Amino acid sequence: MDMRKVLCFNFSVARSEPLDALRSLDWTIFSTGDLNEAKNLIDHHRLNVGMVFFGSLRETGLSAINDLFTARRSMEWIALLAPEALNRPDVCELISRRFYDYHTLPLDPERLQLTLGHALGMAHMLERSTACSDHKHEEEMVGCSPASLKLFRTIKKIAAIDAPVLIIGESGAGKESAAVSIHRASARCDKPFIKVSCNGLPPDVIQSELFGYAKDRHNRTQRPTKGRLEAAAGGTVFLDDIGNLSGDLQADLLNFIREKTIRSGNGTPETPIDVRIIAAAQTDLKPAVADGGFGEDLYLQLKSLTVNIPPLRERQDDIELLAKHYLRLFANGDGCPVQGFEPEALKAMRRYDWPGNIRELISRIKRAMVMCEGSSITSADLGLNDCHPKFANTLDHLMTLEEAKDQTEKEIIQLALQVTENNISRAARQLAVSRMTLYRLMYKHQIRSHWVEESLGIAARK
Repeated sequence: MDMRKVLCFNFSVARSEPLDALRSLDWTIFSTGDLNEAKNLIDHHRLNVGMVFFGSLRETGLSAINDLFTARRSMEWIALLAPEALNRPDVCELISRRFYDYHTLPLDPERLQLTLGHALGMAHMLERSTACSDHKHEEEMVGCSPASLKLFRTIKKIAAIDAPVLIIGESGAGKESAAVSIHRASARCDKPFIKVSCNGLPPDVIQSELFGYAKDRHNRTQRPTKGRLEAAAGGTVFLDDIGNLSGDLQADLLNFIREKTIRSGNGTPETPIDVRIIAAAQTDLKPAVADGGFGEDLYLQLKSLTVNIPPLRERQDDIELLAKHYLRLFANGDGCPVQGFEPEALKAMRRYDWPGNIRELISRIKRAMVMCEGSSITSADLGLNDCHPKFANTLDHLMTLEEAKDQTEKEIIQLALQVTENNISRAARQLAVSRMTLYRLMYKHQIRSHWVEESLGIAARK
């Protein structure tokens, strides 16, 4: 299947040279100036990349272009501009909000080829990250940071081993999502996944939930009920906040893990149950074991396969991808006027410390979709307009020296590019670094420019 396909919208026949150059580089071109035809082409060919030529657009044409963005949400767009179009504030604003990159005429076909290649790769990444969105699962794991990629590899390995698992991570960091991912990637994926919270419930209630019997308060006998372990036969039981289990329940759970049987009480025979246990805690249970609050034998049973979930503040490269993922998920594809985030909203999200992690991110996006009065979410909609700390995001979490260095480095590079009007050579001289070093730093800090695309091509060929 030919994946190198691109839509060219409102492309002037007089400007056909770049199209000819792309065809010579094995790109399939679909060119049209009709909005309905463009939508049909996008839908029929499942296009991932589009180009818009702004050279002859009138004001009414901008609204037509806005309509294109709803046709396929995982699509990346590149703007092609006549020099005079840069003098139009409405065009510049639209490009900054909606487009992956832009090129001015006359075009450099080789550089355009690089930009299209990277845009296609990013579109595929977005498509994969939302591949399960149709199922409307908020627990889908999404990320592209080194920490997330390492976590995904760990989950894949652990899923193949049918043994108890201990997941450790802060509140809202995604422990349940990791448990669901392990279950779905395991041989038990077609069997039930059942969650039991060990926090805030009396021990006898948890006893009944898990093992299927409870003490009758009136005659002190045990009455049979169907527990979650039995209901999940063949599948997985996820025990959240396992550190809150009482000593008696810890002993019962340890016995179940060892024997794979449950007793319904009143002398009934033991029932064999095949269930995988995945437990979660907000902190390492080792201190609780040392203090006698958690059984050492149970801890040793669980800790052989441990997954550590990094907090969102350590996954800054994931924040924009996560935000866009959940916006697409909650927008439900049709009829939602909110289409994206303002650039300052994305910056505010990267600056914020996220003490509530992904759960807080989800909550703020839902709030923002209600509060938003335009087509793009602002930092005020997110409730982050007052969150602009320089070196500390909360009073109890100082930015590390490495984080401070990265933030300062990024701001200085952006200032140098602004002063030199995006002249890479002058900016590199101003910063006393080589052009290639500046390219790599721009890529590291996600400072977008068509020059970065060129540098990536150079780096890839080395």
